[in-house]
Amino acid sequence: MFSSLSIVGVGFALGLLHAFDADHVMAVSALSSRKPGFWRTLRFSANWALGHSGVLILAGLLLFGLGQEIPLALQSFAEASVGVLLIGLGLMCFWRFRQQRMRLNTHTHTYGDTEVVHTHWHLDDHTQSDAKGSAKQDTHAPVMVGMLHGLAGSAPALALVPAVAQGQLSLAIFYLVLFSVGVMLSMLVFGSGLGSLQQYLQHKHMRVFMFSRYLIATAAILLGGFWLTQAG
Repeated sequence: MFSSLSIVGVGFALGLLHAFDADHVMAVSALSSRKPGFWRTLRFSANWALGHSGVLILAGLLLFGLGQEIPLALQSFAEASVGVLLIGLGLMCFWRFRQQRMRLNTHTHTYGDTEVVHTHWHLDDHTQSDAKGSAKQDTHAPVMVGMLHGLAGSAPALALVPAVAQGQLSLAIFYLVLFSVGVMLSMLVFGSGLGSLQQYLQHKHMRVFMFSRYLIATAAILLGGFWLTQAG
């Protein structure tokens, strides 16, 4: 029993590391860079983790509860889909950037007899979307991306389950839940850090902020292409 609990603890630690896989980090970064903001990025991270965890726990139930296995063809398809997804996210980012432009805003404030002029870059967004539709997309897209990542990466995550479960479904699910909690905690830490950095750059260094967005979009496309070559 002690050995099983120790492996469950290892599952939690593996979950903490699993969230920082390159495809996970890049997907969340690309999603958030389309509409940057601290709370939005944090929400993207949480929704991604929920989608990832849901699929992983479902896979564990199928594998141990019903004696089924995830078809190898489905896993291969999911792996290839991750590459296509990253390329698509990168291209969508570039499309959105084309709809936006920067302009220099000038504000004059009077303090007694002294006028102080403030100038800063402002980002105009000309994309046409209603608030409700945008909110739904902000929720659904990260969840779907997380589900795809959970399906594609289910084999490594489930590898230790037979040793942990010892025929007990409850212990297997406990392992998967702790693994998923580890994934969520790490992704929330990453999301809060990324969101804080985006918010700081957007207010203090707009040009650097815009460069970082293009850099993320380009990296997503390149990583997606590499992922496709590995999946093939």
